Amino acid sequence: MNLDKYPVISDDKLLSFKFLSEEPKGIIKKVIAYREIEHNIFNLVFGDWDDEHQRINDSTRSNNYDRDKVLATVALTVIDFMSAHRGVMVFAEGATRGKTRLYQMAINQHWQEINKLFDIEGFNGGDWEPFVSGRNSEAFTLKAKQKVVI
Repeated sequence: MNLDKYPVISDDKLLSFKFLSEEPKGIIKKVIAYREIEHNIFNLVFGDWDDEHQRINDSTRSNNYDRDKVLATVALTVIDFMSAHRGVMVFAEGATRGKTRLYQMAINQHWQEINKLFDIEGFNGGDWEPFVSGRNSEAFTLKAKQKVVI
């Protein structure tokens, strides 16, 4: 995907990424972390950095007018993470329905490129099924396609 992205800084294991959202409302520190929740299944945690509590706040809505650039940056980290950690699956669910819907809209918008790299499933009505454009999902999993090197 040839999209405008923010430069990121990662830890040495590519499990955590940081970047600065720099738009009209000011500079907002964003953090993406991949946390293992089961063997080879990692939860994608994303949000604004909360200095006071020293944690990622995934429920804020900063609305810094750079949504597409932020989502492209998150997508870049998914590719970097999965390139470094072969055979893992990434689980993604927004902290709110709105954020999950935002993730789905981004997947739909870039489906042609994403589908070449990843097998994606959506969680719908208690079951996991292959991602279907236009069908709302409660959560997603991504796994690198076997024959594709990312």
